[in-house]
Parts: sequence; C-alpha cells; structure tokens
Amino acid sequence: MQYEIKIMGYENTTDNVLYRIRIIDLFTLDQREIRVRYSLLLDLHNAMQEYNINYQLPQFPKKEYLKTLFGENKVIKQREQKIGEYFQQLLKCPPPNHKLLLDFLREGVDTIRQQELLKEVNSKAEILKYLKDEKLLKRGQFGKTTLYSINGKKIILHKFYVIQQQSDQLFSFYMKAHLNILEHSLFTQVHSVFYIRPKANFVDSMLGQVKQPKVSKKPNIFTNLYPQYIRGEAVKIFSFEEYEGQNLNEVIKDRKTKNKPFTLDELLNIIQKILQAIIQLHKRNIFPNRILPTSIIINNESVKLASIQEPNAKYKEKQLLEGHANNSEQSYDIVYYPPEKLSQQFSQQINGKLIDSWHFGVCILMAALLYTNKELEGIHSSYQVDKFANQVQLLYGDVIAEIIMLSLKQQSHQRADIRELYFLANQTAIIKFQSNVLNQQEKSQITYLTINNITQEQLDNLEQLIQKSPILSVKINLYKQQIDQQELDKLLQILGNFAEVKYISMILNKQEQNQMIRTQNLNFGNLCVGLQKLRQLKRISLDLKGINLEKEEIDQALKTFKQMDSIERFILDCSSMEFINSLKSELKLESNLVLYFESQLI
Repeated sequence: MQYEIKIMGYENTTDNVLYRIRIIDLFTLDQREIRVRYSLLLDLHNAMQEYNINYQLPQFPKKEYLKTLFGENKVIKQREQKIGEYFQQLLKCPPPNHKLLLDFLREGVDTIRQQELLKEVNSKAEILKYLKDEKLLKRGQFGKTTLYSINGKKIILHKFYVIQQQSDQLFSFYMKAHLNILEHSLFTQVHSVFYIRPKANFVDSMLGQVKQPKVSKKPNIFTNLYPQYIRGEAVKIFSFEEYEGQNLNEVIKDRKTKNKPFTLDELLNIIQKILQAIIQLHKRNIFPNRILPTSIIINNESVKLASIQEPNAKYKEKQLLEGHANNSEQSYDIVYYPPEKLSQQFSQQINGKLIDSWHFGVCILMAALLYTNKELEGIHSSYQVDKFANQVQLLYGDVIAEIIMLSLKQQSHQRADIRELYFLANQTAIIKFQSNVLNQQEKSQITYLTINNITQEQLDNLEQLIQKSPILSVKINLYKQQIDQQELDKLLQILGNFAEVKYISMILNKQEQNQMIRTQNLNFGNLCVGLQKLRQLKRISLDLKGINLEKEEIDQALKTFKQMDSIERFILDCSSMEFINSLKSELKLESNLVLYFESQLI
C-alpha cells in the first residue's frame, strides 16, 4: 500500500468532532488533508469488514459517551490516538479486497471535501446569524468582499453576482479549484461555497427536484453590459474564506505611511511563498490568471494566496478590456494586463502560466517599491519596466530586479515561467547576488530566440540573425514532434560556431497516456555533446519527460556535463530516476542543480 495516513489533530465544533487526517501518496509525495467525522470512519470500517468476511480487520476504536467537558477532551484525544494506530495497522496489512480503502485514499478525499464546501442555505439570515460584521474590504462591480468575525476568528465573505445562464458553470469552476486546495500553509482555507436557494415545497421534496439558485431582487446589474439578457437574471454565489493578517495592498499602505520598505529577507519570503503557491495550483491545472495584491495575505512571516478563481473575474476582464471601468467608481478594479492580452481579441486563449507570471511581477514590483496603483501607470512600456527594475536593483540587488524583469517581459515568449522564477528566487538564499545578468551592457545586446521546429530555411535565417545579434537566449520547443537528430546537431553546431548562447531551454518530451516511449531518432548522448559546443553557456533547462534514456546515453551525458565549467544553473525534468540519481551523486557543479521527476521536485 503506497499511502500513509497521519492524524493531525481534531476540531471540536458546535455540532460535531472532526478529525484532521493527512493522506500522503508515498509514490508522488503528494499530500492532501481532510476533516472527517468519527461516524464516517466507522462506516468505512464496517463496509470493509462486510467485503472481507473471512479476514479480521484491526480493531476500530469504540465510541464512548462524553460526560463532562474535561472528560470529553480526554476521550477525543484518546480516540484520535487509537484511530491513528488503526490506520497504521490497516495500511501495513490491508485486507484482500481493499477497493473501498483505495477509493477512500484516492477519491474519498474529494468527496469529503466537497461535502465540507457545499452548504444548503435558504436565506441571508442563515449566513449572518453567527457572524459579526467588521468592515467592507472590497466592493467591485460584480460583488463585494466583507470582513466578519466568528468565535475570535476573522473570515471574509465573498459575494459574487453572475448571470444565471452561466452560474452553474462558474460555480463548478470555483468549486473544483477549492476542492483541490487542501494545503493551507500556502492558501487561505475556503470553508464553504454555496448559492442561496428557495426552500423546497412539498411537491419538490416528493419529486426530488433540484432547487435552482434564487434570482437577485436588486436591479439587474447586467442591463447595461448585456442588453440581450432580461432584467433580474443575476444570481449570487457566496463563499467563506479564512482571513488572518493583511492583504498586500494594506501592508504596502501601512509601510508607506511609516516610510518602512520591506527588507531583502522579507521581500524574498513573499516572492518565494507566492511562487510556491502558484506552482501548486499549476500542478492541479488551476491557472488563476488574476493574482492581485488583495489576493496576497501576509501575517508576520506567513504568506498565503486567497480568492482563487473568483467566479466574476471574466466579467471584470470584459469590462476592463472594453474600457468601461476606467475613470468610474469601479476604478479600484483596475488590473494590469499582459501586453499580449490587450493587443489581441478578448476571446483568444492565452497561456495561463504566462499571465500568472505577469500578475506576480506587478505585485512584487508594488511591494519592492511600495508603489500605489497610480504610480505604476505605464507598466506596459518596456522603458518604464526597465526604469522600475533599475530602482529595484539599487534597493535589493540584481536577482530581485531580474525576477521582475523576467516576469514583465513585453513578449510572452521572452517571459520566464513560474518554475524558473521560483528557482531564481530560491538560489539567492545560497548564492548572495553573484548574478550579473542585469549588467547594462549585456541587457542591450542579448536577443531572445524561440524555435518551435527545425527546417533548413530556419537554419539559413538563423545564420543571418546571429550576425546581427551574437549573444542569445534560446528556447527550443519540440514537444511531441518527430526529431531529426542530424538537423538538431546542425542547429547546435551553428549556435556553437557563430554565437554566444548564454541561456538555453529545450522541451523534447513526448509523453502519451503516461507511457514512456522513444522519441524518434533522438540520441541524448549526441545532444549533450552538441550542448558542450555552445560557448559561454550559463544556464541549461531540459524537459525530457516521457523519454526513455538508455544507460549509454546517461553515461555520455554525465561525462559531458562534468566538462562544462561555465554552467551556473542546470534544471532537468525527466522520467528517469537513474539519470537523476547519477546527476545528484556525480555532477559537481559549483552552481545550483534542480532536478524534477515528471514535474515533481526531487
């Protein structure tokens, strides 16, 4: 059994005791946490025993009646320990028919989490009867966010207006996002997501009909935006989310008043935590596309992302892109969009990771310079971004400035992705600002080159380009393509003979249905020899997922990489643990070595 279960404690609510259980997949090292009632675990035990009549399961802790408050806590604590021992024995010797147990470990997490998030609410009074109003945090054109307190804890209530015809789709997207967020050291916890629904009448109850969300009684907020929709076709989605600390906007406002910029360590901590959270979202195919300073919650050294996948984001984007929100009471909804999104049709699909990178860069720039939104006008100008980065460089050094530059590049193909920025942010803890990437002379000369396929015509054009721009940063993306080793060798030969390639990123993976296959005509050993021919190469990033590497190729690669003295950073993502272990044990780079096994950091 490749899973481990840890009992992390319990929560004694007004109506139930919930045990916090962490489920760890020992193969992928993915961790998920849920809160489970004792009765549900007992039902699981009884069902497994029924399916394994001739097999004796470990003894499940019996339920004891609670008498006093002191005795209650003592009994709950003892039961918590016994449940932990029960699962330890169960996973060590699982029953012959263990499908129910696997379903619980794999899918039961989502089922239980969905039960937690969904609430049956019939009136606004049901929502507010336990809450104490504190203050309004944010009012937008399509809803508002209000701060409340309950039992000494602060929470925020998001209220979103959405078009009824699209409400179910938006609701499911919002649910799915928060269903997958169980690591609350990086994200604020959403306790529930719900509509207000009318109470079911007797006939509806008998027929089991699904109750539709209530239509808003307020004047239709979509009348001016979407005249094709009739009056009153807006419904409201609610969500409860924890709120401990201040959002980045509030922190910046306080620090600006006190004239107290972030220290280098504080800014690095914010950068590292935000990037780590975004990486976790990307692993689960969640792309927020709209990371705002109000979505970054800071509490001492704790940094968390909030308001993931706001259901009304698409309406705000449409309004802003069409210019309706400018110079109006909705001006606080201004978002700094990536240049490519402003210049293309709204409906065109843009890479979510790159948009995340842009929004992250804007937030960090505000934090680094303690700037307000107004002072960041002109963010789409490359001249203005250079000017901002130079100021950051003077305050915090080269690496922080480089992170901002790489996330705010005007062209999406030049922009670094979140994982590269995360590595750059973390290497500063080991190498204190030895990077000279933002050297003014190099900035003016370096050319960013993207190659998506290799043809003879491209090779000819490349030679002409190199004569004008001898210093290159090259990104080669041959994902799921048939690779001609001879043409790839020619490309690397030209780059080695006529140019200085400072950075090279190559995507050669070819993964289909989780099966490793040979990429046609690719010899990885020859590829490494070609990389060795590149002059002054500082950084290599290789994505080889799904490629089956032979022993001879691994040995050739190790031999080659040992001789490449100029490398400062080496990032590898592959499907061969043998290659990863060999690199860790034998490759002695003075720089940082970052290794991923099928996108999981090793």
